Amino acid sequence: PPPPVDPSELVILFEDDWMMAVDKPSGMAVHTGSGITGGTLVDYVRAYLGPKAVRNDFAASPAHRLDRETSGVILVAKRRPAMVHFTELFTNGHPRKRYLTLVKGRMPKDSGVINLPLAEHQQTAESKARRGVNMQEAVTRWKVIKQSGEVALLSCVIETGRTHQIRRHLTAIGHPVAGDKKYGDFGFNRDVRARWGLKRLFLHAEFIEFPHPAHGGKVAVEADMPPELKDVLKRAALEPS
Repeated sequence: PPPPVDPSELVILFEDDWMMAVDKPSGMAVHTGSGITGGTLVDYVRAYLGPKAVRNDFAASPAHRLDRETSGVILVAKRRPAMVHFTELFTNGHPRKRYLTLVKGRMPKDSGVINLPLAEHQQTAESKARRGVNMQEAVTRWKVIKQSGEVALLSCVIETGRTHQIRRHLTAIGHPVAGDKKYGDFGFNRDVRARWGLKRLFLHAEFIEFPHPAHGGKVAVEADMPPELKDVLKRAALEPS
C-alpha cells in the first residue's frame, strides 16, 4: 500500500461544513490514475478529515480537475449536495477562474481572447472512428501583467474548462507556457530552466469565485503564487509591480 500522507501538509484556504478550498502544490495528482498510486489530493483531504471524510455514504471529493503540474486553488465537496452544485456549475462554465502563467515571446497587444474549439481530450479511438473528432467550444481571455525581453507574464480567465485548455490555447497562438513538457517548446523550456531555474510548469490557479452550495452567496478564494514561481519571476525581472 502507498505510504500514509501527513495531513498537516495540506494548505487550506477556506473551509466550512459544506466544502473546502485547498492550495494544491505542483506535482501532486488530484486523483489516482495511470501510474499514480498514492499521495494524491484525495488522500490528503481524506486523511485530514479523518472520520468526517464520509457522510451519508458520500466521501469528500474534489469538485473539478487541476493538472498534476499546475498549482493553485481546487474546490472539494464535503457533502453530496455540494458536489451536485459544483458539478452543475463547472459543467455550465460558471465559476470565475483566473490563472497566472509565464509564456514564450512578447504579446502583440495588452489583452486578447482565444476562441478556438479543442478536440475532446477523453474521446476514445472508437468514438473518433465512428463520428469523427468531437470539437468542444473553448474560450480563454488573457491579459499581460508584465513582459520583459522574450517572455510575458499573463493573467488568464477561462470561460470553459476543457482539459489542458490554457496550455493548448497558448501554444496554438504561438506563446507556449514555460515548462510545459507536453504542448510547449522544448528549447524554450531548457533555456528558462537554465537561466531562471524553472523546474515545473509555470501555471498557477490563483483565484476562483463561485456561489456557495448552501446559501448561494458569493465566495472568492485566492492562492498566493508559490515561492518557486516567485523566484523565477524575480530572476527574470518580471515581478508584478
